[in-house]
Amino acid sequence: MSKNHIDEKIIPMKLEMDNSISMSLEDGYYISGKLETFTKAIYFNDSVSIYTPSSFIDMPDEIKEIKYPTSFRPEMIKTNLAGDINFSFSLLEESENADVETLVGDFVNLLSKAHKGIKFLDTAKLNKEGCIEMHCFDFILPGIDEKIYHIVGMGKTDRKMIQLIFNCREHSSNAWKKAATDIFQNIELIRK
Repeated sequence: MSKNHIDEKIIPMKLEMDNSISMSLEDGYYISGKLETFTKAIYFNDSVSIYTPSSFIDMPDEIKEIKYPTSFRPEMIKTNLAGDINFSFSLLEESENADVETLVGDFVNLLSKAHKGIKFLDTAKLNKEGCIEMHCFDFILPGIDEKIYHIVGMGKTDRKMIQLIFNCREHSSNAWKKAATDIFQNIELIRK
């Protein structure tokens, strides 16, 4: 009897660690021992589609005000029920001829000046056919009692910029990074 119980915990962990197992946004990812599924949702007046974890909810307004205390908080914030894993999406007005790479560089410089102890990791350009090209970087930022992992991505839509931010506790970052990167890489502009 206890053998089945152990297998129930070990098999999902093996699947999560085994890179040969095909996981995708369409089929789901084994994350932290459970299957996380994703839904293609439509945002910003039906102009952009973004995969979102099916189990996530809109962050309640009272929690948004605590976690994002400035008036510059993201427009849409999706969170797990514990509130410790978040995806946020914003559509920003674009200044004429804005270069996404330059904006990302400026954002990195601003963050490095504003936060002591920030640790930048990687930068990437995610360019999948039929999807918005996203310029991304990830970093770890010391929090009040633990470190928080972030991925920030920016891309150009027709006349606006889309910004996505993913964050979680540092110890959850390896489990979530592949799925989060796939979400950033599969953002589609809906042509009307």
